[in-house]
Amino acid sequence: MFGFLKKSAAADTADEQQQDHLAEISREKIAQLEQQLAMNPRNGETQKALMLEYNRALSLFAKSRRYRNDIDGLFVKIDELRNVVRQSI
Repeated sequence: MFGFLKKSAAADTADEQQQDHLAEISREKIAQLEQQLAMNPRNGETQKALMLEYNRALSLFAKSRRYRNDIDGLFVKIDELRNVVRQSI
């Protein structure tokens, strides 16, 4: 009777794979931006882009079972980036 409320297992698997893929793309972009920031810590545009990507990654990682454990590390990185921004002002 309530079968229409249940999601199919195939749909769940596809959705999980999509979330994992989006989280992986975000992780790669974060790594690239962190490398750019390491080369030039005072680059304001890189700092902004990295902060935005960290915030996007938080929601993506929360939706992905595979990357959910990396959320605490993201908060630490956000705090470190805030300290870098404060020092450059």
